Amino acid sequence: MRERGFTLVELMVAIAILSVLAGVAMPRLGELLAVRRIQSVAHNLAADYRTVQTEAIRRNRIVEVAFTNSVPIAANTVSAAPVTASAARNWIARVANPTGPGDFVAGRTLDGDLASVALTHGALRSVGFTPNGRPLDLSAGPAAPVALAAPLVVRVTAPGTARLRCVSVSTGGSVRVCDPSRPAGTGAACEPFLPAGAC
Repeated sequence: MRERGFTLVELMVAIAILSVLAGVAMPRLGELLAVRRIQSVAHNLAADYRTVQTEAIRRNRIVEVAFTNSVPIAANTVSAAPVTASAARNWIARVANPTGPGDFVAGRTLDGDLASVALTHGALRSVGFTPNGRPLDLSAGPAAPVALAAPLVVRVTAPGTARLRCVSVSTGGSVRVCDPSRPAGTGAACEPFLPAGAC
């Protein structure tokens, strides 16, 4: 009578089948994880824009989200230097022209599993909101605010996928996260809220 259990041949066949299945699933899993990272960053950035908008109204001051490579903590509120979104690994939400840690609002970093995510938008360094909730491009500094003539769009991308998300701030102050791969007018689609090709 044969004992129950796997023979060496049966075990090798099972391992071979599992290897083939893993090989088929891995690229799809990698893309799925990259899309999850993109979504996480896009929604965090949009949430911080909304928080900054609310804080600007509450404090009756201009409050900004500045892209930076400094650690986004209260101790760095004054010293965190803005850099272009495409070069940034973090962002800090603070009162424009901060004078100390009390002007810190929030901070996020792209370390850990978000480290491969990239933010892109030309020369954008800082987005601020006025005490009435209107957005400003503060890329030239708080002393030279620029009212938006068109929506500001930050593209969030990651290696391992061609998919992306865009975080937009309209000229009126509305903040949205959208997916340019969606058909216009559906769910999280970028159009018609953004002009074609803006994301």
